[in-house]
Amino acid sequence: MNKFSDDRRRLAEALSDLRGSAGLSTTQLAHQLGWSQSKVSKTERGVTLPQPSDVEAWAVATKASSKLRAELSALADRMAVEFTEWRRTLAPGPRRVQQEIQRLEETASVVRVFNPNVVVGLAQTRAYIEAMFRLGPGALVASLDHAVAARLARQATLTDGRKRFELVMGEAALRRRLIGPAAMRNQLERLVELSRQPNIGLGVIRFDADERVHQHHGYSVIGDPDLDNDAIVWAGTVTRTLRVRGDTEVREYVEHFDGLRAAATEGEPLRAFLRELIAELPET
Repeated sequence: MNKFSDDRRRLAEALSDLRGSAGLSTTQLAHQLGWSQSKVSKTERGVTLPQPSDVEAWAVATKASSKLRAELSALADRMAVEFTEWRRTLAPGPRRVQQEIQRLEETASVVRVFNPNVVVGLAQTRAYIEAMFRLGPGALVASLDHAVAARLARQATLTDGRKRFELVMGEAALRRRLIGPAAMRNQLERLVELSRQPNIGLGVIRFDADERVHQHHGYSVIGDPDLDNDAIVWAGTVTRTLRVRGDTEVREYVEHFDGLRAAATEGEPLRAFLRELIAELPET
């Protein structure tokens, strides 16, 4: 878990403890603060990130010591800055994000990508990419073509035989109908093609696989902490992009990825499975 998440949990727990120590219910505290009970509850559960002024008001209402008030206010101030930085990072838009990922991939010796329910980005066709951006947070309109072109440009690195790509996805990614049958046929054929490329390890965790670890969420491990100077884990959520750089945590992701890949179907068995899925698609 990253430091921001740790701080968020710590702040939520401290505020909850203060309310409990003051003998106030969430409804009573909400009344004192002029908030809704829902806001108090969400703040205590870490669902809502409180503003520094909210934390100060909470501390006063629950008669926190001056020392604790100062500590919580400093924590809230730091988190507000970190959250603003995350939002600033998102602000440039999908095109800039894709270009940043491309720069990282171009300098990495190995790229590991996993997604449980969509085709991984480096293997997506144009039609699939367009669907992904249209369905994504802040769905694109005017900048769609630029974002699609930027993601397609990343795929040029797949031809660099000096790099190793390990791409794993869940079977659900191949069963969903985000695009029409003809477009999905092209997407599956693209996967067959990539599975034959020497520097690409392509795998699918089938529904009947003997899974070794939970699939959790999609992420990319760009670089290797034992080979590259700046390995990073990249994971997107609905509201932000998470970047994990600490070697210890990056290694945990590599270990998790290895567990995922151990359950994946690869090589000729995978190609046979993909051909079965292609045959199942309707003609129109």
